Amino acid sequence: MSVLSESFAAAREEFIEHLCTLGFKLDDDCQTLVGDIEVDGRPIEHQISVDDGFPIAQPRVSAPQADEGPSWHQEADGRLCLWAEEDASDLPWVDAEAVLERALQWHAANTAGWPDDSPDLDLERYWKRDLKHLILYPDLEPLTGKPCKGKRSSSNIWRISEGRAQRRSRFFGAAVVDIGELKRPLRSFDDIAALLGEEEAVALRAGIEQNQVKVLMVRYRRGPHEAAIGLVAHQKDPDRLVAARAAHEGESTLRLRAGIDAEALFTKSAAIVGVGAIGSLVAEMLARSGIGALTLIDEDLVTPGNCIRHVATHKAVGRPKAEAVKDHLVRARIAAPEAITPFNGSLKTAEEVEHLFAGHDLVIDATGDGPATALICTAAKILGKPSITVCLQRGGTVARVDRFPLDDGEAHNDPLPLGGPKGELREPGCGDPVSPAPPWACSTAAARAAGMAADLLASRNTYPPTIIDELIREPNSPPVVGDAQ
Repeated sequence: MSVLSESFAAAREEFIEHLCTLGFKLDDDCQTLVGDIEVDGRPIEHQISVDDGFPIAQPRVSAPQADEGPSWHQEADGRLCLWAEEDASDLPWVDAEAVLERALQWHAANTAGWPDDSPDLDLERYWKRDLKHLILYPDLEPLTGKPCKGKRSSSNIWRISEGRAQRRSRFFGAAVVDIGELKRPLRSFDDIAALLGEEEAVALRAGIEQNQVKVLMVRYRRGPHEAAIGLVAHQKDPDRLVAARAAHEGESTLRLRAGIDAEALFTKSAAIVGVGAIGSLVAEMLARSGIGALTLIDEDLVTPGNCIRHVATHKAVGRPKAEAVKDHLVRARIAAPEAITPFNGSLKTAEEVEHLFAGHDLVIDATGDGPATALICTAAKILGKPSITVCLQRGGTVARVDRFPLDDGEAHNDPLPLGGPKGELREPGCGDPVSPAPPWACSTAAARAAGMAADLLASRNTYPPTIIDELIREPNSPPVVGDAQ
């Protein structure tokens, strides 16, 4: 037995022995302990199973089910859901008394009807599971009560949409119902039917039995939260429905994960001058964060060597970088086509730069080109318009972001002294030296720039005028000075 296995086995034995001192008795399988927990003044028998995965796996605490079936935060087999995954990093269940106390808290919340509960919207746990299929659905409110159909878009993906499924087509019948506020979890078709009108429930049962409904989407609510479960009728039997994984694929779901600035960024626009390794990543991060419009400016083409640090893949080789980045964002459904404007060229005149500032809330320089950076930063100072410049310096070992113009009393950090890895990298057929910066350094610089951009566009204005990240410390070199204040 390994050292780690011995440690886990010892923790398991200690836990079991502790439970025994608290009145629990070990069953014949040597994994399950049975004992009473006093709930509201009366003893209720509980089973606590401790398998070989302990202490990484939490013990399984089970209690008798009520006549109406399992409650919220309880599996169909009666097991109590005592700790969420996000609460598990410090393994709170290694203490037997903590487990019993948590069970008491569960019973108290259950008796009170789960007041102020973080909604348990995962109804699939109470059903037999279909692990093969993923149901993708749009906003369901417009489809509720209307003829719907599903389409097999791949071997395991089904998409739900409005309309009737024709015989001998790639489509199958589907239905969307709304059962309103839930007091207890759904466990069967009868539970669903009881919450529908009699006529609707009879029609739905007949539709499943006659194979006119293959997928049933059930909308429900808990408090202010809405959700849906996707049920599949493989056997044309309403009493044998199984739950498949279902996911909403509308715009609201994408925005849900876009971050705290998504609402503010949605009304903003930015221009990114230079969409190479860093600029392409800045564009992707801002698009994912919900920015309303992006203009991408670059005169270069994608070459095979670019692809190791660029969002574009080898399929884009030979295409203008600005167009390649737009195509990537649109194909990945990160941004709508109309939200991205590519420009295959460079800024050459003061009039072009002034027009760029006038048409955008922010201009980001990611060219890594001295004259281009000077043109943009000077224009920002004179026009009083916000701008950010981002680059990697000292051979890719340092990321630097500066914003313009400065507020009263602010100053940028001084230019960094030259340095970086020795030697020069050159790509065959390429006239300019190649930066030795690793891809992760480009991502770090882009993230810093995107963070500063979001800070400006959301009007927080909390970032210092200069951010310097020393990404790779060179041997025998002093640390690089950090952020300016």
